[in-house]
Amino acid sequence: MGMFNKIKSIWWRFPKREEPLSGVTRFILASEAAEKSKQKEPSNIASTDEAAYPKKRRYPRYPVQGMDIRAHMLFSEEIDLHNLSVSGACIRTMKDLRLGGKYLLRIQDDKIARSIRCKVIWKRDTGSDERIHKEYTAGLQFQNIASDELVSLKDFMRNSGVPVEKRVSDEFRPGPLRFSITLNKKAALKCPKTLNVRTISLGGMLIESESAPELESRHIMKLPLLRWSEPIKLKGRIASILPRKDSSNPLFDIGVEFLAITDTDRARLECFIRSL
Repeated sequence: MGMFNKIKSIWWRFPKREEPLSGVTRFILASEAAEKSKQKEPSNIASTDEAAYPKKRRYPRYPVQGMDIRAHMLFSEEIDLHNLSVSGACIRTMKDLRLGGKYLLRIQDDKIARSIRCKVIWKRDTGSDERIHKEYTAGLQFQNIASDELVSLKDFMRNSGVPVEKRVSDEFRPGPLRFSITLNKKAALKCPKTLNVRTISLGGMLIESESAPELESRHIMKLPLLRWSEPIKLKGRIASILPRKDSSNPLFDIGVEFLAITDTDRARLECFIRSL
């Protein structure tokens, strides 16, 4: 008996020889494997845009093209101050400014509380053709500067720059004394734009623009609607930027997400959307 048990224990260590499966058994196993594979893979219906739409967008969008609804935005770009005078400024920028365009110059200084209205009176391309990003030098002429702004501007020029001995003159009269800005003072050029709204919802809108703002940037916006004289005021985030392929000129579809809006303005926006 001892020898028999020893041989039996050794025998069970080896696997049994599997018998060939019948055709019916193979069919059942193949069907079960196919069913498990379907459960793991996402269905075609769930992967379509129509089914995923509620997950991507909290609110449905409504087309408003042809209704002349335009969003007012303030684009901002950091610039370098080359020199300043009481009548204007010379700046360096990466943006090709529009000649005759009106902008707001915001100098980052505690004593200069407001932006200065200005107009582009000349511009030059100072970058070489080999560079990817071009640089521009532009001359700004101040528009309707207030007396208190003028006092603050003079203090800033004396504290942050040195006088330029050579004065700019033309056939009319000598230009005012300019100050070359020696300290690394930051400034921004703000450009108000009116952009066409293509679609709108309670959570955002799709607008079109000839220039693309920075992705994820925040902007203060106004949205005039047909029923009310006062526009809706809000803060928006640039959520997406897509170039338009159906336009010969540079044009972008810009998705804006509404971040901050008062309850009153939100109620007015909801009332407008219901009327669409």
